[in-house]
Amino acid sequence: MGRIIDKINERRRLRQRALGRLVAQASSASPSLSEKQQTSSSNNNNNNNNNNNNNNNNNNNNNDGTSQQPSAPTCTTTTCTTDPFFYSFEFFPPKTEAGLDNLLTRIDRMAHRLDPLFVDVTWGEAGSTSVRTLAVASHAQRYCGVDVLMHLTCTGLTREQLAHYLNQAKTCGVRNILALRGDPPACRGKGSWTVGDVSGGECDRAIDLVRLIRELHGQYFGIAVAGHPEGHPASVSEKEEMIHLKEKVDAGADFVLTQFFYDASLFLTYVKRCREYGITCPVLPGIMPIQSYLSFKRMTEYCGVSVPPEVMERVESVKDDDEAVKEIGCDIAAEMCELILNTPEEDGGVDGVHFYTLNLERSVTRILIMMDAIEHSASGVPAEMTSASEEHAKEQGNESKVDWSVGVDPPVTGRMRSVSISKARLPPTRKQLPWRPSALESRSKEDVRPINWANRPKSYVMRTDDWDEFPNGRWGDCSSPAFGELSDVSHFYNFSLGSEEDRRAMLGTNPTRPSDVYEVFARYVENKLPHLPWCETPLQPESYLIQTQLAALNRAGFLTINSQPPVNGAPSTHSTFGWGGAGGYVYQKSYCECFVSPENANKLVAMVTDNPSLNLYAVNISGRELRVGAEEGGITALTWGVFPNREILQPTIFDPKAFLVWAEEAFSLWTSLWLNLYDFDSPSFELVETIRDTYYLVAIIDNDYMASTNGGGVGGGGSLWNALLAVGGVDNDGGDAASTKT
Repeated sequence: MGRIIDKINERRRLRQRALGRLVAQASSASPSLSEKQQTSSSNNNNNNNNNNNNNNNNNNNNNDGTSQQPSAPTCTTTTCTTDPFFYSFEFFPPKTEAGLDNLLTRIDRMAHRLDPLFVDVTWGEAGSTSVRTLAVASHAQRYCGVDVLMHLTCTGLTREQLAHYLNQAKTCGVRNILALRGDPPACRGKGSWTVGDVSGGECDRAIDLVRLIRELHGQYFGIAVAGHPEGHPASVSEKEEMIHLKEKVDAGADFVLTQFFYDASLFLTYVKRCREYGITCPVLPGIMPIQSYLSFKRMTEYCGVSVPPEVMERVESVKDDDEAVKEIGCDIAAEMCELILNTPEEDGGVDGVHFYTLNLERSVTRILIMMDAIEHSASGVPAEMTSASEEHAKEQGNESKVDWSVGVDPPVTGRMRSVSISKARLPPTRKQLPWRPSALESRSKEDVRPINWANRPKSYVMRTDDWDEFPNGRWGDCSSPAFGELSDVSHFYNFSLGSEEDRRAMLGTNPTRPSDVYEVFARYVENKLPHLPWCETPLQPESYLIQTQLAALNRAGFLTINSQPPVNGAPSTHSTFGWGGAGGYVYQKSYCECFVSPENANKLVAMVTDNPSLNLYAVNISGRELRVGAEEGGITALTWGVFPNREILQPTIFDPKAFLVWAEEAFSLWTSLWLNLYDFDSPSFELVETIRDTYYLVAIIDNDYMASTNGGGVGGGGSLWNALLAVGGVDNDGGDAASTKT
């Protein structure tokens, strides 16, 4: 939500503060000299038996090689091996629309699971990819909640063109630029720059672009520049290169991002050399995981990157086994990262690393799991859900139809399966809120959202794009001059379930009975389908507690699209429900949102009427509303948290007015993503049309979160889910209650 350099500096301050606490703890744990003298004097006054015992204890300690004093944390004055580090990812804009869709989905998933400090997006020669680069950058900032470092090259561009692109970046909310000269123009037939070459534009070199950015925009943009641990091919000498880098930093560059390498010692030496020349800004190492033997050889030769003999030997030994190459590549990358991050600052160590992902996900995720940067849950999504494209290909029996060139990780087998990327998730202490905030500066104070768009957050962000601010973080502050209504956009956010063929495979090629539709919803909550029109991502981990109940309800005709179980005072570090940082407690009420037939809607009204702790809101496509136990205009907090030195936070609410706006969108999705798959007047068309036109969208809240959790902690469902199962004629084990009667 701002300049990356400010985030890096803040991380460094937190690191130094944590280090100071550890050093202080180590110092307080060691007895002072006077304490040792008093202990010695006291021991001298003990009787002979105690002396003998002390001598025996001392002998035992000496023999074991142990000390009687508590050991201090393994830290130096400049680094601590137990302190967290940061990381970032690079992506390039694909050449096809399918590839672009794929990449945007991937960035969204990686932002949520891995939480990078930032992502950077590359730029084509003379702005050839400007439209796609800006599209990716804008999407990542606005919808994925991650800051973007946008590449900008001066090759072949005038100052006026560069100024135009900078203004476009600013309009998209981008606040960080990687200023580069760029690759040699293809028309010159050169593979690399040589001594004396200039860009061919009005800014000869990257330093001129840095100066232009500062001239036009002052300190608005954070600026990064490139570094070359093995030397730039156009440099005359090591000294000249360092002087030139120092000039770029003095001109306004905030940090350095290096070329990739496979010899960590070269990077450490490079950082020390930078410090010797007075370059004190952060220097981030570029890490490129090895994806295949051929690409490894091609990239290292093209970029002039040296490979240590021991690295080459490890890769060469398995060069004919693609999966083994990828696994060893992850090991090599993790080893380099750990060496760099655990090296003291005075020896070239740094606080973060930058991954060149090649638009792929699995290797980077595996590396971060190996380094304990993220958690790997054994109870996560099943392995068959690691790739939606792979799942669909398996169902169709034609793996060859998946286009791996557009940024889709190819299916993996064998040892790489031991770490499923779908089971990777952030530690709860790194979640600011239950939902991921946008990275746009205009939304930096946003801390409340209605629950209805929980599974379609991009649509919600689009609807509220024109809000001037989020006053005091309070939802619905209509007294503020900046208050904004939810936009009645005519075209909702275009979330794609893939091609028509993909959607048919997912939603049904020829459904003819309501139970065919019910089964689709049940398969989604069982993690057998990756998406629904109303749900952009697989089932959230917090719903695993009620997964069995959800599947049974869907098969009974209660088509759930949003739900959460009750939580009463769970620690804010809870692996599934935690958010907001350590030291707090979090709470939430049971909530269920589903499509139901008019008959089932009437049953739910009767159920809520008999249960004073429940509220019900319902509406159909015609706008007919049903309400039970709900006051007009009442806004309900569904999730809240209590933390040290902070006000109570309530980031998720239910607003009846927002629910009606959401209902319009929800009913429209039956048409735009399901109904139009089938021929007009066909049985499948009539089935989906009938559901759309007659069913109600129902929201039910259970206000008694304490009873639902038996007084404390995390509940497995509670009274709301038991009541829903009873209405649906389903027993608690998920079976048909009628069929179990004797």
